[in-house]
Amino acid sequence: MAKRKPLKDCIVKPGEKSPFANLLVDLAFKKAFDPDKPSSRENLVNLLNDLLEPQLKRPIKNVWTRNVAKNLSGSKVSRTAIFDLHCKDDMGNLIEIVFFREVLTQLKLRNFIEKDILRLSSGEATFPQQVAEPQGEVQIRKLKNFRKRLAFYASEMVANQSEPGDDWNYDIKPTYVIAFARHKVFDDNRIVHRAAVTDLETGAQFVDAYNFTTVELSKVPFFIKKKSDDLSKWLFFFRFLNRLKELPAELDEKKFEHLTESSKVSNFSKEEFEVYQKMYHEKWDHNVMVDGIFEEFADEINAKVLDGKREIARKMKSKNMPVEQIAELTGFSVEEISNL
Repeated sequence: MAKRKPLKDCIVKPGEKSPFANLLVDLAFKKAFDPDKPSSRENLVNLLNDLLEPQLKRPIKNVWTRNVAKNLSGSKVSRTAIFDLHCKDDMGNLIEIVFFREVLTQLKLRNFIEKDILRLSSGEATFPQQVAEPQGEVQIRKLKNFRKRLAFYASEMVANQSEPGDDWNYDIKPTYVIAFARHKVFDDNRIVHRAAVTDLETGAQFVDAYNFTTVELSKVPFFIKKKSDDLSKWLFFFRFLNRLKELPAELDEKKFEHLTESSKVSNFSKEEFEVYQKMYHEKWDHNVMVDGIFEEFADEINAKVLDGKREIARKMKSKNMPVEQIAELTGFSVEEISNL
């Protein structure tokens, strides 16, 4: 086998097309990780074991669909692609997993932004420090009650394990809710957050019925090393696979080679490719529309931000803070502050 090239030589150049699908597009994700087909099931088992390794007591050996993919959120402003899974570990123990990714609904996007502009203009909200994440992944806002949604999914999974009759003894299997989020959830630099129900004094796990894993894809860097851990490599794949033209040396492992083969656009049928293209173009339309809306409201936004900074400077001045210190903190000149 020919020696693989380093990452820098495997990146798609302008004008070139990657042979790999974007795993953040719903159809590509489901083809690469379909639990009911042997080839893609292997990808899913590998992913789950690497992603949940700090939380699992035993490695997962088999996985199959408990129910078809569906929307459990009940929300009119978002839809969620879900795998509702039965799993067995290497000792035959059952584990329940909900694996989902949040996706903003295209038709509601403009309403989201316009409402934020109105709140901004009325003084109910402040302008976000970051409107867009690197590599074109545009993030408008955090979804409301995202972590509470995780709790809702977990509670539903536990409740669904109940059996009719008087003989059921509350033998609840461990449940795991895995969320891949494109937006920012936590105000830190960690990509993966894990949570469980623990004793507040000892930190020991109180019950294994509820386990949570959240991945913030917008924080995944466009960088990987041969010595990087397997989870970092998986997350790199999720974020950037469609920016590669071949598997780089840094990712030269059997499971990642298998994933790239499963993720080739050439594996799509004609009908699947048409659906994939439509989904992918909607993602481009999303980004273009966001840019256009913020350009349209740029003057209003900038004026409101400036008014907010002036108000902060006035409050500092009323507290008798030194003018030079106010200038340093707000960016206004000493003369501008004196005239407030």
